[in-house]
Amino acid sequence: MNRLLILLLGFLVQFEVQALSNDTEDFYLCAAKTTENTSWNFGTAPSYCDISPFGDPKFVDDYLSQIIFASEQSVNTERVRYMNELNAVIKVAAKYYLSVRKPDASSEEIAAWVYAIKVVANQETFWSHYFRSVVDNKTKMMRGDSGHGHGMMQIDDRWHFTQINEGKGWQIFENMIYAMEIFYAEWQNAANASCVSSTSNWVERTRSAYSAYNGGPSKICRWSANPAWQDDGFLDKFNAAAWQSYITDETLTTSIDVECLMEGVEFCLPNYQAPEQSQDTDEQMWWYNFLTLTTGETCVLAQGEYHCLSQEQDAVCLSAMFNRITVAAAVELSEQQTQRYSKKIYDRHHCLAQLQHSFTVGDIIITNKDINIRQTPAGSDTNVNSIVGEAYQVLDVVVSLSPVQERYYKIKSNTTVGYVFAGDYDTWQDWAYQGDVNNLDENNKVIAMVGDTVYVTYDNGLSLLSSSQDNADTLATIAKGSALKVDEVSVQGASNDVYYHVTYQGQSGVIYVGQLLSESNELDNVSFSEPNDIDTEQPNIPDDNNSPLKSGGSWHWFSLMLLATALSWKWYLKVVNIGRNKGGK
Repeated sequence: MNRLLILLLGFLVQFEVQALSNDTEDFYLCAAKTTENTSWNFGTAPSYCDISPFGDPKFVDDYLSQIIFASEQSVNTERVRYMNELNAVIKVAAKYYLSVRKPDASSEEIAAWVYAIKVVANQETFWSHYFRSVVDNKTKMMRGDSGHGHGMMQIDDRWHFTQINEGKGWQIFENMIYAMEIFYAEWQNAANASCVSSTSNWVERTRSAYSAYNGGPSKICRWSANPAWQDDGFLDKFNAAAWQSYITDETLTTSIDVECLMEGVEFCLPNYQAPEQSQDTDEQMWWYNFLTLTTGETCVLAQGEYHCLSQEQDAVCLSAMFNRITVAAAVELSEQQTQRYSKKIYDRHHCLAQLQHSFTVGDIIITNKDINIRQTPAGSDTNVNSIVGEAYQVLDVVVSLSPVQERYYKIKSNTTVGYVFAGDYDTWQDWAYQGDVNNLDENNKVIAMVGDTVYVTYDNGLSLLSSSQDNADTLATIAKGSALKVDEVSVQGASNDVYYHVTYQGQSGVIYVGQLLSESNELDNVSFSEPNDIDTEQPNIPDDNNSPLKSGGSWHWFSLMLLATALSWKWYLKVVNIGRNKGGK
């Protein structure tokens, strides 16, 4: 799993914290507001609004049901259940966040940090976030401060308007990450604050971090010099730890895969403890289970071998590949169990192609409905819909877990790029059907089709490679502006790397043209039209192993930087994803 995703979320925070206030109206985009069965108490808040259009409530119902406060239940009983579940979630989320931000944190600091996050959640919202209303039976999200505060740690739409519309408020883990990024910056600053007697005085450090979190960086010593009512309230909550009165099982383990969700994956496999079985072999015992190896892959066991994917979000295709109905949860194996069998790791695109009634990247689909386009499969609405009868090119495929296998396809509709829901295993025909390239508007086309002509646009030219595999040989350098006929298209890898098979000066080979899951959502190394600024310099044919256009090697985990250096991560992630002998940007 790519822990840097958390840092990239954090990168978005830094430059917005000091942004000018947005004049957002009270209860911005608050549909079906409810105040029934609500109050300021643990797990509940006075006001809740529909999750849509910020996100998909069905995603919450399907994947986060354990931390929805069910108001139709006996309030006292439900509060205890909810608090135990959320306590288990907060502990994992806070620990995991700090392990990424500060891998060398001491056990004392980890404990102090987790406690501090619990107090902040208490101060901001009494640990409230998701709530099922008795009025319309919909799952909603809490809104505080006249509707401006979104979610458990109160992301304010007046100061973080862009991020709220990007989904940082509704999804509890993005909400926590965003809030923890702000709090962590002040946690670090508090270590050197004049009002903190030592870096290990966790009470003073927590109070300083909260003063700055609440009032801005200049207020880091407000609690000591001139405390506001928020500082006094925070201290009361810090000392009281009132949430503990509802925690009956401090050892409870959440079934939600918190780390996976914090890494930006949406359809994560819940953790699962398989019941004791009397079968003779591992394969019989785990026949209906996905397995998580200690090395991170998600697998099934078949014929004495682990068959695996690197991304657990794609695991449903393993069920199709091996013709079994697998429980939509994963059993975590021990190191000994992991080492018991050899493993084979499949490319996600090879595996997803095994799904029945599903399209693959590059296919042309025509939608049967006006479908809202979301930024991510379960994310915020772009306020643009697909058009009935319009053709679109599939840029990514996400399929939810067994048995329904709901399909989401990433498409481009003019300038809007996002995901459309396209039914499930049984209803897919009601949503989209196979189209033809002749139906596709050029504005919606991203990937070339066989027979198309493309032009090299990368200033330094592209490497003609012997294959799309790592460490492929460079056969030639193709100059900017060169026209190439596409003989074949292949897509591979977690970032949907696209390769065109072409012939150049009599040599057949492969060029790397870009990533479909990059920030630009475009294949930047080529275009369908000839570039205007063509360099007339003739290309060189470099030595096989010394081309300046070949890059490669691997990179190791650097020590995670402080917030001031996070700007480099965006660049770093791009380098990591493309620095694989691809000879392009």
